[in-house]
Amino acid sequence: MTENLQRALTDTLTALITLSHDGARPPEALARLQSVRERHPETPVDLVWEEEAYDGAVHYDALLQLPDSGTVALSYCADRGLPWPLRGVHRWSDADLVRVNATILKVDQAIGCLDFLWEDRRLMDRLVNVCLIEEELSRDPIDLSSEELQQAMDGFRRAHRLYTAEATHRWMERRGMTHEQLEKYAGDEALVARLRHRVTDADVPAHFAAHRADFDSARVARIDFTDEGDAHRVYEQIRAGEVGFFEAARRRFLEADTPRDGTIGSLFTILRRGEAPAALAAAVFGAAPNDVVGPAPIEDGFVVALVLDLTPACLDEPVRTAIARLLFDQWLEERRRSARIAWNWGNAIRAADEAPDAVA
Repeated sequence: MTENLQRALTDTLTALITLSHDGARPPEALARLQSVRERHPETPVDLVWEEEAYDGAVHYDALLQLPDSGTVALSYCADRGLPWPLRGVHRWSDADLVRVNATILKVDQAIGCLDFLWEDRRLMDRLVNVCLIEEELSRDPIDLSSEELQQAMDGFRRAHRLYTAEATHRWMERRGMTHEQLEKYAGDEALVARLRHRVTDADVPAHFAAHRADFDSARVARIDFTDEGDAHRVYEQIRAGEVGFFEAARRRFLEADTPRDGTIGSLFTILRRGEAPAALAAAVFGAAPNDVVGPAPIEDGFVVALVLDLTPACLDEPVRTAIARLLFDQWLEERRRSARIAWNWGNAIRAADEAPDAVA
């Protein structure tokens, strides 16, 4: 055993004993462990923990990664700590998800209702992303100032139109959320935003330089159709001057029987070249302001569009944010590919069959 490893083991064990004696909660524990990581950069240290449902106590373990020779696990339990036979014991109500009047919905029942989750890879990916983000933040924590937390809360309330205390309280009550939980939720969003910037900031300018055209934008008015024949008929009427574009849009709106018709949607929209359906992007960005283009096929129908304005891309704040989100998604995807993932509900064989690269 090298002298450096001995010091790393000693410092880590000292930190575990201190965390146990002080009753430190995970955010504080991660911050304290950072000093050990900084003193021993050649021996990466990860902190893992388990919070006992029985008494709320937190038990910490440390994992020290040895170069090319495995991992050392350190654990400490105080004399008056929770006895080992009781570790992992759950309260009788831990399986309850929600109570409505006298009826209780169990967690396993709720998961059964969400069986469609296995059919929607986006939802599965999002759940995995939460774990990957928490893993990264535990490895390299981010501290938020009081000002940042307040800004996060203010931004969260604006985004959800919670402009008054009464509206905020109603929103929390509908979700069974306390004020402390709401603050944590808003703070978590701020942490993810900070992490996204940390991961992507250095690469944003290069990505923009290589894909500038993808961020050109166009303001258009659009009429959506489910039937190609109807789309061509209205397009020809507009081109021939038999009807104005906005009059055609008005008629089409009134013709729609229900929202399922596919003709009811936003009249005005902003398209970004790299995000719009290929045929629609080619038609719009190949035109000039005041041109009527289409019918362009989209996923669920056809579009006739009036081009109002075309704007070449510049690296302003909205574009920076869009690129950062794109690069962060790519960063998460890379980590999902190499992650060991085990779903703890549902039919494990079915999960392995339907998402073989997501289940280990």
